[in-house]
Amino acid sequence: MIAFDLTGKVAVVTGAGGGIGGDITKKLAEVGAAVAASDINKENVDQVVVEINKSGGKAKSYQLDISDEAAVYAHFDTVANDFGTIDILVAAAGVSGEGPNFYETPTEVARKIYDVNLFGTGFCIKAALKYMIPKKSGKIVTISSIAGRIGMPSVANYSISKAAIIAMTQSVARAHAKDNININAICPGYLYTPMWQKGVEKFSKILGKTPEETWKMLALDNIAMGRAQEVEDISYATLFLVSDFSKNITGQALNVCGGSRFN
Repeated sequence: MIAFDLTGKVAVVTGAGGGIGGDITKKLAEVGAAVAASDINKENVDQVVVEINKSGGKAKSYQLDISDEAAVYAHFDTVANDFGTIDILVAAAGVSGEGPNFYETPTEVARKIYDVNLFGTGFCIKAALKYMIPKKSGKIVTISSIAGRIGMPSVANYSISKAAIIAMTQSVARAHAKDNININAICPGYLYTPMWQKGVEKFSKILGKTPEETWKMLALDNIAMGRAQEVEDISYATLFLVSDFSKNITGQALNVCGGSRFN
């Protein structure tokens, strides 16, 4: 029987206290990886780690603001000291929080999005490469978004940052392919995560519709398969990309979107 097996691997997951990051963390532990789980909200990530350890997995929680470059590098050094090495990075931390539209979004709000989504993800990749390059081995998965593929005017800065993550993933993948490091992005489609819930609540007021009507209009009507994605859809794609099954896949951006995008 073919199955994922990451026994002996050490994985770092950022944004591990969130919906997508939390489920990825749990799934990695389920298939044998030891997981260093970080999030800016320590309470949230602590809950994820407690659940993993109670079920027989191995994980440790850390508080981390990935927009703090020095803190990121120190964090990865701590993880390597705690676990002995770093084999896998899943960069799932991200923020949205736009203004009414691109034109009216304050610069400081836009800058926060770029600081976390783009620069923060980049800091994490650099910190992981420090441990992967010497041993000529590693798997990195960044979490982009379908918004980075199609552009969404309601969350323009978020879309821009997620498109930039794809370009960064491809560029770094090409640079380190000869180091036997696979670097890929996943572009989740429409998931009703807390981030989306806030957006739906905001736009339902603007549009004068119920949250259910707004979710259908903004999300479900744009999906060919007619159903929203689940966090486990992203987790299973991640397991594939960090496993040996994907050894010849690098520099790709995988849409997990139910057909809201076809290339």
